[in-house]
Amino acid sequence: MTAGLIIAAVLIALGLGTGARQVRTLRRLREEQYTPEVDRRYFRGQVRRRGLAALVLFSIGAMIAGYYLSGTDARMDALGAQRETGQPLDAGDKEFARGVALYWIAVILLVGVVLTGAVVDFWATRVYWMARYREIKTDHDTKLRRDLAVYRQQRLNDRAKGLKPPAADTPEGDPPVA
Repeated sequence: MTAGLIIAAVLIALGLGTGARQVRTLRRLREEQYTPEVDRRYFRGQVRRRGLAALVLFSIGAMIAGYYLSGTDARMDALGAQRETGQPLDAGDKEFARGVALYWIAVILLVGVVLTGAVVDFWATRVYWMARYREIKTDHDTKLRRDLAVYRQQRLNDRAKGLKPPAADTPEGDPPVA
């Protein structure tokens, strides 16, 4: 029971902490006026995804804590002990055990929702940052091409240093030296 309550407390704290962080992110996004629209759209989606995960984590923690604090765990232990002694379970006890099984199935499904949300968030983050990477790479490649063109032009100008500058007395200057 203690381990279950510790896990529940950790999940509730994680859900609350994650939710608070998403609220701060949303507030910061509203305050920053010059954030590009692409970034705003990504961060709003991120807040929605992670906010949902925070809510589900909080729900899982509350469900686990509710299971132990409501005495359901103790009743299930009593049913297990009753079954081990060979006493048959009545219909109410069997229905209760089915309800508990469905309860834990719901908890496991919520864990699946959190994991699915984490994968979707990972994928959305990857898509966003790969797009930013391509923008940075394109900008960098453009700058490199420009610098290379300037360098080549300077090399061509350096080759032409053998040419004499035009003389002051003739308008055409001297013919180039071969």
